[in-house]
Amino acid sequence: MRVETISHSTGDQLPLLLDDDGLPIPGPNEFILGRRGLSTNTLVRNLREIAILFRWLRREDIDLWERIDSVRMFTEADVRGGMVESMRREQIQGHKIAKLVVSPHTFNQRLTTLRQFLVWCFDMRIGSIPMDDEKYERMRDHKSRVVKWLDSAFINSPPENRRGRKGLQDKEIEFLIACLDPKNPKSIGRNPAVRYRNYISIMIMLYYGLRPGELLSLRVEDIEIGAISAIRVKRRHSDPMDLRKPRPQIKRNGRVLPIDDSVFARRLDEYIVTWREELEPHAEAESDYLILSDEGEPLSQSALTQLFQRLRSKFPQELPSHLTAKTLRHTFSSKIERTLREAGIEEERRRHVLATLRGDSSLESQSVYVAQEIDDQANLALSRYQRLLIIEDVPW
Repeated sequence: MRVETISHSTGDQLPLLLDDDGLPIPGPNEFILGRRGLSTNTLVRNLREIAILFRWLRREDIDLWERIDSVRMFTEADVRGGMVESMRREQIQGHKIAKLVVSPHTFNQRLTTLRQFLVWCFDMRIGSIPMDDEKYERMRDHKSRVVKWLDSAFINSPPENRRGRKGLQDKEIEFLIACLDPKNPKSIGRNPAVRYRNYISIMIMLYYGLRPGELLSLRVEDIEIGAISAIRVKRRHSDPMDLRKPRPQIKRNGRVLPIDDSVFARRLDEYIVTWREELEPHAEAESDYLILSDEGEPLSQSALTQLFQRLRSKFPQELPSHLTAKTLRHTFSSKIERTLREAGIEEERRRHVLATLRGDSSLESQSVYVAQEIDDQANLALSRYQRLLIIEDVPW
């Protein structure tokens, strides 16, 4: 049982769940067709989560549709002791060290998809029978029981290190910028073109909080250098010529981000005019994507991840072990929140500004940065209070 992604001539990608014979499994694929407005990566994850259910059904020799239709219903032991427990188990095979269970966040994600799929299955069957049929009420009761058991299995408050540092400190930011400076002979990269590419990639994420998919989706035409310089993050239709897997996507709102740093603007322009032109001829075909690999192809997500791994391994004392693209986005958001707070902007307005700059639709997702800044201010106040209590030259 595996998930395979079909690329259409329009550029759209549709994942399908295939059985062991390589044939599509109707139910899950029909469910996914109804959700095709979501990103390809999300649909692939959903199908992999549904595949866990179907592996359990196969082990228990249960026909899902027949169990929904028949008088013999799913029991609490079936749901909580079978379905739910299968969602807790790590599915990756072949690792030397195998985890017994997945993280609470992953488990909740799987359980959410399982609940949505089973509700869809029940609704499909309930909608096909008349309301005066005796099966109608029985199926509705069956559905209600299954949903109740699934809802009770969610981990309400997954344990997490809320005080763990997610962003970069000021000294770490300074070092990161310095070690990536293309003028620095010790910067990572085998030639000036690669060093400029690395610098531009990291600085765009650090300066503007772009997600990896947004960075890798940027095209040269999205960069405006002039009297008013800016980066335009645009949502576009799928590009059929983009062969990267997974294909980078912009899932959130587009936005225009001004470039006020003249040094960065000049270096971005130099990368586009000079160094990107050195990378592009190495590829078999021309590309209008901004960030190119050493071979001149559009840079992939895995290559970007490897850049962060190289930075962490080369500078283990100066850069934190949690340095990733997400760390840079968190640093951007936290710094913006602090700047807005120091400017005296009220909390609700700060949420709107953060959501706009980050391309988010939800104001609630900004709470983590507001809360972190409050924690930082509280710790600073506590430190100042403790210093006031220290009395020097006290004779003991």
